[in-house]
Amino acid sequence: MNKLIDQNWYLLQDVNDTCEKLKLFETDSFITEQGPQISEWEPVEKLKHLQLLFSEHPYWGRELRYFNDAPWWYKNEFEADALCDHYELFFSNVDYYCKVWLNGRFVGEHEGYSAAFQFNVDGMINRNGSNRLVVKVWSPWETKIEDDEAGRRTFKVERNMVKGTYEHSDTFVARDVNPVGIYGDVILKQYKKAWFDRKPEFCYSLDETLCRAQVSLNTNVKTTEKAEVHFLCRDHLTNEIRYRSDRAVSEDGAYSFSGEIADIHLWNIWDRGTPYTYDIEAWIEVDGEVVDCYHELTGFREIEMKRTEDETSFILNHKKIYVRGTSYFPDNYISAMNKERYKDDLLKMKSCGFNFIRVHVHVELPEFYQLCTEMGMGIIQDSEYNWTHPGSDAFAERFIRVFLENVDQLKKYPAVLCWICMNEPAGLDADDAPNGENSYGRAMDISPGPALYEAVCAHDPSRPAIKGSFCENDLLSGDSHNYIGSLCGEQGHYTDIYGMCEKLNTEYGFDAPPCADNLMKVPAVYKRLRKLDHKMASGKEQEATGVCTKDDTPSIDSIGEYQYRLLKYYTEYYRMQKYEPNAGYVQFLFSDIGPTSYYGIYDWWGTSKRGLDAMLESNMPIGIFMGYQDQLVAVYVVNDHAYDVGECEAVLVVTDLNGNELYKASKEIVLLQDSRLRVFEINRRFGDHISVALVLKKGEQILAGNRYEDLYNMPAHVKGHPARMSHEFGIRLYDC
Repeated sequence: MNKLIDQNWYLLQDVNDTCEKLKLFETDSFITEQGPQISEWEPVEKLKHLQLLFSEHPYWGRELRYFNDAPWWYKNEFEADALCDHYELFFSNVDYYCKVWLNGRFVGEHEGYSAAFQFNVDGMINRNGSNRLVVKVWSPWETKIEDDEAGRRTFKVERNMVKGTYEHSDTFVARDVNPVGIYGDVILKQYKKAWFDRKPEFCYSLDETLCRAQVSLNTNVKTTEKAEVHFLCRDHLTNEIRYRSDRAVSEDGAYSFSGEIADIHLWNIWDRGTPYTYDIEAWIEVDGEVVDCYHELTGFREIEMKRTEDETSFILNHKKIYVRGTSYFPDNYISAMNKERYKDDLLKMKSCGFNFIRVHVHVELPEFYQLCTEMGMGIIQDSEYNWTHPGSDAFAERFIRVFLENVDQLKKYPAVLCWICMNEPAGLDADDAPNGENSYGRAMDISPGPALYEAVCAHDPSRPAIKGSFCENDLLSGDSHNYIGSLCGEQGHYTDIYGMCEKLNTEYGFDAPPCADNLMKVPAVYKRLRKLDHKMASGKEQEATGVCTKDDTPSIDSIGEYQYRLLKYYTEYYRMQKYEPNAGYVQFLFSDIGPTSYYGIYDWWGTSKRGLDAMLESNMPIGIFMGYQDQLVAVYVVNDHAYDVGECEAVLVVTDLNGNELYKASKEIVLLQDSRLRVFEINRRFGDHISVALVLKKGEQILAGNRYEDLYNMPAHVKGHPARMSHEFGIRLYDC
């Protein structure tokens, strides 16, 4: 009975923000009159972010700012089914603020962009003719800067919206990008005879053995006739019904069921077991006819975190798990994503060993969370709190309300294993004023941190929450971010992390531009960075192109090589500290967020960068690694699987650059499940120019291998990184 309202939309921008005062929701007869200065309606082919529909290059450029300088108005006319008993107007996504009118009457308003919302319109719907729907949408820019530090606006601007897709202009989200518009679906939900007045809420708990599940389903039903409510739990793999209940609707419409399911299979991340799932179905019948229904895909599992001064680890189904994660933010515009893009990305993630995804300061479409559930990818889900926000109680209340809507929408997915309440509330000032004197102390100790953390834990007691990511010493948080050799400045080197101990790292990485062929697809950006492409050109090529380069100008290849070296060193360093104390890591970032943001190991077009090789070599569940800084220290073997590998052989070969053997050793070992072994003690240098090969094999089967070419040839930090950038393009300039 649902009516999808996806055709015949019209749009105008209210450049002076006067249409609400002029009551556009009642009539638009005045828009061509001389006085009001109102734009005319224009047709909209589809509901997507407006920048994607109307901008030639929606990912950068100052002309994008006009999309957010004034609100937009949408209108649509549709007919309803006159024979229905109940009507709801449903929006899957509106970015960011909106007000809704139907037939000239105010329906309601909403804040946010990632949570669906709906309104009861029984008293407003025209059952026997046309209905005029009008929606005002806006997503404004910010102007207030904490402490009036204009020179540090990127970090100090007060973000008044609960929205990570804007005002993150450190070459992540471009300065002028601020998505706006209705996207997703607008639906008139129409019901006859009976309907769920409150969406069915399914929950469960496991016994101590994790073999039995106590399940419950609660909802409310409205009905005009005698109705029955049905609930079942079905094994998704075998289609076997594991539990079912059928009941008549009570007089008050409340429906509650609880029962037990024995001999369950647990949901697990892909490298630790099977992501086993069950279908939860609920439906209402009147005289044998299904009049409303609900479905979700679930999985039974138990997740917790152990946090002490010495440990921050995840425990899934009573077993500690090692996190091999990547951050994910595949596009500035969520409406550019679809199931096919998500699936392609997830398959790539699994192919290079990732078992966790941190959804970084935003929320993806439901299709993403469904696929992660099916494919066994664990999710750490951020809120939209990033860096500086207003410190008022009013903002805290708004923020909590918006984030809890997201929690409600996502908590049904077993793949979501943890919430992050705030990302880097410290910004870059964590050590400057930790006692409430700046945004860090205020956010963590005063507002919104304490109330936000308490609200999230109360709203979803089935999952742990991290209060403030990057607050390593806070026992309600406990994770670190490390950009030594990267964003910390040109002076550092990635090997400076040697000797450090991190309990759980949730951000590290380095940004590198895409290959020249893809960079050239954005001509204006390529022109600004072309020196990077022509660095390796011959003298004649330089003369022909008119491009001159200094000797120390980096090239695309050299930047990519540095990304590879840094990622490999960090990743292996963490893995060699498995559980002593490190419980995992999250590489930043899987793919570029747009054609001008370069943190990914894949670019925005889906082409791999050199950094991907580091993850292919160092991120698999079974690995063999060399510990080194200024000499070879030791060789480690790691097994992250939940099964024993058994007897196998580790081999180490050190050669000079001509292949002449300098040292060779082998050792029989027994590799147990979820373990780390220190196999060889070396503590020697073997000269200045050497290559190292490592092999782990079981009989003739190669379980893992690793190579380090010219091991001590460790490149210096890329010139010009990270301080120099073009703010209009939103790109790192390196030294060009």
